[in-house]
Amino acid sequence: MTQRPKLAAAALAALAALAAAAVLAAAAAAAALAAPALATAAAAATTSGTTGGDGATEDNIFTVTTRRELVAALFPNGTTGPDGTPAAPSSTPKIIYIKGTIDLSTDDDNRPLTEKDYADPAFDFQAYVDAYKPSVWNTTLVNGKPPPLTGPLEEARARSADRQKATTLIQVGSNTSILGLGADAKIIHGTLYLGAGIDNVVIRNVAFEDAFDFFPAWDPGDSFRLDTSVPGCTAETPLTCPGGRWNSEYDLIQVIGATHVWIDHNTFSDGDRPDKLFPSVFEAPRTGHDYSVQHHDGAVDVTLQSDLVTISYNKFHDHDKTNLLGGTDTVTPQNGWGLLSVTLHHNLYEDATQRLPRVRFGKVHVYNNYYKGTLAPSDGAKPAPDYPFLYALGIGQLAKLYSEANVFEIAADPVGPPATATNVISVYHKAGSGDFAGEKTYFFDAESTLNGEAVDLFAAAQAAALAANKPELTATDALWTPGSSYEYTKQPAAEVKAEVTSKAGAGGL
Repeated sequence: MTQRPKLAAAALAALAALAAAAVLAAAAAAAALAAPALATAAAAATTSGTTGGDGATEDNIFTVTTRRELVAALFPNGTTGPDGTPAAPSSTPKIIYIKGTIDLSTDDDNRPLTEKDYADPAFDFQAYVDAYKPSVWNTTLVNGKPPPLTGPLEEARARSADRQKATTLIQVGSNTSILGLGADAKIIHGTLYLGAGIDNVVIRNVAFEDAFDFFPAWDPGDSFRLDTSVPGCTAETPLTCPGGRWNSEYDLIQVIGATHVWIDHNTFSDGDRPDKLFPSVFEAPRTGHDYSVQHHDGAVDVTLQSDLVTISYNKFHDHDKTNLLGGTDTVTPQNGWGLLSVTLHHNLYEDATQRLPRVRFGKVHVYNNYYKGTLAPSDGAKPAPDYPFLYALGIGQLAKLYSEANVFEIAADPVGPPATATNVISVYHKAGSGDFAGEKTYFFDAESTLNGEAVDLFAAAQAAALAANKPELTATDALWTPGSSYEYTKQPAAEVKAEVTSKAGAGGL
């Protein structure tokens, strides 16, 4: 780990701060629309804007080339306190330059670590599959679903996962800029974690790849449904009822309670371990994309009490579950109600499958993004793309989603009809209940195009909601418009593709 010349670092930090002031006006003003008590609490705990490590002293400007050096820059006094408990990352203003490739799955000698290094002695993947496969485990139903996994193999998997997490999940403190040097800065095989109470972070010009979970968990109840149209699916014999999913742990960047975050001009992908390498390990009908052994979670997810986040000019490619905004349907302030103000603009989504983004609760502005993908064959006659396009805009529980001038180029199903508006959106909401009975889910779109033609995404979303017996959607502009809260410059849809393809992603600054 070396220190950068103070003048050069300060100049770059000032440039980042000036750009942030313009780009983040959207997210900053949205705070005023939060519930008053929450907005007051957030204002008391956070800065007035997003400047990252601007103003860092020479002693807090670093160039790092290994995981050990990165951790030392974030935790100058070590990762454990005097009493042996985990320490918090430093909140002192700091600028950290990433030089070359940093592998987060390495030891202090920069030796790459593998599954064998993390695995608990009692864990064996094939034994895990044999013990919990649906034909063995799904013999009873609890609350309409197969019971959660129990037993020594699941316990050993969890211990293995904890060992990996202790190495590959890296906490980032407040008042931090993480900036890639040149065109080849990378962070691979791990997660940058921005947790509760963290404020004022800038991440720019870094390629993030392959936050690989060696120990994904099989959840037999995830997406399970008692569907008697499936042969053999009855309440008495649920063996062939559809459902169950492999769930992995790690996002490339996880924003989970942080505020004032700017993620700009980065690239995100699964790297050299794409999902196609890990097909289903179960018998029919649990085959195909939904039952792949999923070793990757989100690219950039924003959940819990996160707020005032901008995701701009990034490239997301070759990844499945890309941007989850809000992590649960349970409506509480702790889970993001009144917060989750997020702006996504001028991002390139290429061969990204879904959640581009998927939204719960938050006031989310999605504009001038460019989407390029290919639908999977509907009859299985031809091989599916490695990352088939499933949907872009996920309208989740009590979302307030405002979409403008996004450009979708979605290649047709090779044996089916061309893409339509129904391929672009997906609805996941339900009626508010309890203290939130009467709350609505909001969606709006204007000026977006699909394969060069104007498209009515609101009409498609409304039709999909009604067809699925979900509550009727309300237009977001009846509640909130971004322009009423902050200034921003929206490009016409005809200009978006050229702008995004020439400027999005790491290495171009």
